[in-house]
Amino acid sequence: MSTILITGATSFLGYHVAKRLNQAGIRPRVLERPEGVLDVLGTLDVERCAGHLDDPAAVRSACAGVDTLLHVAFKVNIAGGPEALEEMQRVNVDGTRSLLKSAAAAGVRRAVVTGSALAVGVNRQPTPLDETASWAQHAFNIPYANLRRQVELDALAQTTPQFGVVTVCPSFTFGPDDPSGAPANKLVRALIDGKVPCKVAVGFGCLDVRDFANGMVLAGERGRPGQRYLLSGENITADQLVDAVAAISGVRGPRFTAPAFLVKGLVSALGLLRNARGKQPPITNEVLQVLGRSAWYNTTKARTELGWTSRSLHETLTDTIRWLRAPAAVAGVGSART
Repeated sequence: MSTILITGATSFLGYHVAKRLNQAGIRPRVLERPEGVLDVLGTLDVERCAGHLDDPAAVRSACAGVDTLLHVAFKVNIAGGPEALEEMQRVNVDGTRSLLKSAAAAGVRRAVVTGSALAVGVNRQPTPLDETASWAQHAFNIPYANLRRQVELDALAQTTPQFGVVTVCPSFTFGPDDPSGAPANKLVRALIDGKVPCKVAVGFGCLDVRDFANGMVLAGERGRPGQRYLLSGENITADQLVDAVAAISGVRGPRFTAPAFLVKGLVSALGLLRNARGKQPPITNEVLQVLGRSAWYNTTKARTELGWTSRSLHETLTDTIRWLRAPAAVAGVGSART
């Protein structure tokens, strides 16, 4: 890769992509909203460009002389009320489509678009899925996953001989140096603070954010145009995650596993209460489709074609917990966010 442009460098994932490039001696260009919170960029060696994804003039300017685009700027909202869905449609779907069209017109040769493992599917059996999984069989039918799948399919459809598009689909991503408060890190924070009352029956793949960043860079160098690559580390159950966090942190985790009917009842009651107060519930019953299922993934394709590797979950959780407990002066990217 020569000149590289990153979108979303102030996010958890995007920050680590920029940091990984810095570690390789590369000073990337970043495209960020002018009204965004840009403090985190002060810890990175980057060339800043201001603009929105759907502004063709700003994108063309940012893409001048760029060979590779690493697109990591996405809105994430699993609960997804009407306003959140509208914003995700505008930013994730429409914004990505406009960004890629403008980048191709500006002469960018390759784009790596961040997808989501949820858009590959969630298995009803405790067996990992790969990139060829049937969406009809394994769909995780919530608006967020559907929109991320639409983004990925639209992006791959823009591949031409002159403009190669690759997608990278990460699983549940943990790690230190989190400027935005990633959901996985919030879960670890809640576990070590004793704020998780019970466990649920679910399996998920765990990914270190530093391994995600390495995968994005490798996809930009070696990924085959028109292809998706799953990135995930160890496939575990909720029980195993609780036990691992407890062993590393020294804090006892919850012992009770709530049955699905109880979880659904509590979520419904919480939703009614929040709606009565004019607030969006933090989780909806749609999301509970994951109960009893396994968001487990097979990453053979990324390992063989990209030369990608992943570290152990123990290392990831150790570094994450150390960072979450660190004072602001040691945390690396501001203070630990919750």
